[in-house]
Amino acid sequence: MPLLKALNNHAHKTELRESKDEIVVGEIIRGFSHQGWACHQVVADADRQQVGFKPKGDPVLSAVYIVVDRRTGTGAVSAALGSKTTVAISAEARNKVSDPDDLAAMWRTDLANLFKVPVHGEVRINHQLNKIVARTHHLVDLDHYVQGTHVDTSQLVPWLVGQVDNLRQHLAPHKK
Repeated sequence: MPLLKALNNHAHKTELRESKDEIVVGEIIRGFSHQGWACHQVVADADRQQVGFKPKGDPVLSAVYIVVDRRTGTGAVSAALGSKTTVAISAEARNKVSDPDDLAAMWRTDLANLFKVPVHGEVRINHQLNKIVARTHHLVDLDHYVQGTHVDTSQLVPWLVGQVDNLRQHLAPHKK
């Protein structure tokens, strides 16, 4: 019986490690809802969750998307790495009309982005005809927020709001 109990405990620990990202996404939705932002999109896969929010009364942003992408699997290597997760934050601003001068500036920025190597924390701007998207991504250890059955995301939501504020500052000059 001790062997069966050990196997059951191992399976439970593996399942908890794999579900930390879902727990954190639920806390992100709760935290942003308390900020007054409406959650308009939830897309969940086995190892990737995306949530979309509409910021209430924001003059620059039309939508914010947060992707929690667990890059680790279920093997022994994943257990050794812990709960490392990529958190990508995208903010978009919409413009009604693009004039030719704006399009030329957009293409220069987009061409410069093609040759950059993505770095954690770097903000990248992508232009489309009537929308500008700013993106950044960070490597986050979910063990800082979920320990066993204890969940504490009191630091995560303010950090995410700060990241969105940074993206807003990058988008503000492009908003018309």
